[in-house]
Amino acid sequence: MALLSRPLNTLFTTAAVVLAGLAAAPMARAQQFEQQPIDPSLAVAIATPVRDGAFYNLMILEQIPNQRQCWQEQNQGSGPVAIDPLLLNFDFTGACDRKTDANGYSVRVNGQDLGVQYRLEISNRQNDLVLFARPTRDRSAPPIEIGRTNGRPQSGTSGFLKIQLNPGWQMARRTYNGQPLGHIYLTHDAPLDVRLAAGAAPPLSQGAPAPALPTVPSTPIAQTPPPPPSGTTPTGNHFRVIVPIVNNNTLQQVRAVEPEAFRTSVDGQDVVQVGLFRDRQRADEVYNALVAASLPAKIVSASAPAVASTPVIPPIPQGAIAVVIDPGHGGRDPGAVGIGGLQEKQINTAISNRVQQQLQAAGITVLMTRSSDVFVDLDARAQYANRAGASVFVSIHANAISMDRPDINGLETYYYSSGERLARSIHASVLGNTDMRDRGVRTARFYVLRYTTMPSVLVETGFVTGAQDAARFRDPAAVNRIADGIARGILNYLGR
Repeated sequence: MALLSRPLNTLFTTAAVVLAGLAAAPMARAQQFEQQPIDPSLAVAIATPVRDGAFYNLMILEQIPNQRQCWQEQNQGSGPVAIDPLLLNFDFTGACDRKTDANGYSVRVNGQDLGVQYRLEISNRQNDLVLFARPTRDRSAPPIEIGRTNGRPQSGTSGFLKIQLNPGWQMARRTYNGQPLGHIYLTHDAPLDVRLAAGAAPPLSQGAPAPALPTVPSTPIAQTPPPPPSGTTPTGNHFRVIVPIVNNNTLQQVRAVEPEAFRTSVDGQDVVQVGLFRDRQRADEVYNALVAASLPAKIVSASAPAVASTPVIPPIPQGAIAVVIDPGHGGRDPGAVGIGGLQEKQINTAISNRVQQQLQAAGITVLMTRSSDVFVDLDARAQYANRAGASVFVSIHANAISMDRPDINGLETYYYSSGERLARSIHASVLGNTDMRDRGVRTARFYVLRYTTMPSVLVETGFVTGAQDAARFRDPAAVNRIADGIARGILNYLGR
């Protein structure tokens, strides 16, 4: 997995950046898109392992003719074809193109672009990895199977596997007014209803498992999460993940794992609550992460939460790109409290509202996980973005450390999987628009990054406990400069 963690020197080509702007155009304009077949020897779809194969992302590599080789294939007999992505070892500028998210590829069936209605995902199916186009808006619609790896990685290999496309599927380049673009279609010429009948996973009546969004298995640990106390499982099966407060650093230690954690009281005991979940598996995942950080986490039953608001998804114009902005904390959860009683939730709200205004002024559809001072739980935030079929998710926070360290200030931006390019775009834009200290772009296993299905980032916009940052947060003009930098970073990522 060292190959995946190695930084790449080059991002997408200019054509791919131009594409992102075209992809956001209304449907009437999108009808002008056409396609141009790609020589199968010049492009490959790859199941790319994340966390040593805990789950897989789709990556498409495209070889530029007569240039340095991008990948090598190794046929493992009757099993899957292993891929060695050579471009990860050298500066591939001018030799290869690498597509890792919906800005680089989408689905097209019978001449119709389905990038807004369907998202490409790789799912585990017994001893196979299957590439699906999964509906993002009508979750009752069946997924479309596009290809398979025909096996799992063998031990001792890097885990990169070639996806063999099903009959009739091919890769094609998107064109606009006859001009080729950097975007790649996974395309089929048959009508959609035929593809659903021939390529979808069997319905439940045929004994197939119900399709589901891929989840991230938790890291194995010695301690197994305890079951809920017998007889106390509430209606709706809600599970609260808590950590008893044992010292003055407990809250900060928990927030290093999940920034949305907050202090509360459960059965008269002061605790830090990390989440409230309908899905026990999701609660187990958070529990395991906390225990792995040597925190005494517990899972307890909870009554259906009136405080965990579920945002309503407003109508989204057909063909529009939706960006979800997530103001951290809110309501009963003030977030971090810093110098002079500065509350994180107020900062998050001010910055998020300004980002919303700037993006809407640029013609972007913006959805907010909260638009007022209310509490929204972790899972509700992630699932809101997933149900909306958003193209981008940006969670906005403010950092904190000990009040004895006012010298710690600066910007941090986090991503988990497919959000690296988005994170670097936002981070660079904010630094260019402010005089903030650069504390780097980093990876983190924050819940809202793991369980959103689109490129997602979490921005720590400064320290409420830092002398410089706290002063900046009290200056409306300085707050606007941070927000404008975030908005510009998102627009740059979208090619706008």
